[in-house]
Amino acid sequence: MELDVTTAMNQYGSLGPDFLTWLLVRVLKDDMVPPPSEPALTLDIKGPLAFAADGGEATKVTMAGDEAASAPEVFSALRQGKRLHRAKVEIHVGESNWTFTLDASTFDIKSAKLPVPNQIDLDSFLSLRVESIMALHHYIDEIYDMFLPYRLDPEAWKAEVSSWRQLAKELGTTG
Repeated sequence: MELDVTTAMNQYGSLGPDFLTWLLVRVLKDDMVPPPSEPALTLDIKGPLAFAADGGEATKVTMAGDEAASAPEVFSALRQGKRLHRAKVEIHVGESNWTFTLDASTFDIKSAKLPVPNQIDLDSFLSLRVESIMALHHYIDEIYDMFLPYRLDPEAWKAEVSSWRQLAKELGTTG
């Protein structure tokens, strides 16, 4: 059954912010398991971070800077059940680094900095850039595949969100 765009956004619109919040919590807990294809992959979340409440409420929290993920406002937003809607994400694999802003509401990748060496030959440069973009999408897909079983299991997801609030309480009081 094919859904129209409006129905699909209403039913599945929270998956992006849930995914990005799940990633943030994994980084905060330092328990991000790398995807199967790249065991050396590490991930970091940097500012600016934009949180919003469910239901499109007007209450938003935005934090900037490389240390924004450990700011007290992040823990407060998690305790309140807010979801991360936009963040700067860094993926590292060996000497290669991808930095981009992920808009979780639309899954748009913006301002991507790719690990492509400067090439004199334009064709080589463009080819390496396309390969790098494809690798980035592949990594994001694999990480999303790791997230999806939690999100699709109502009991597991309830426990997951509960653990976020508990983590926020613990880190918010020690940070």
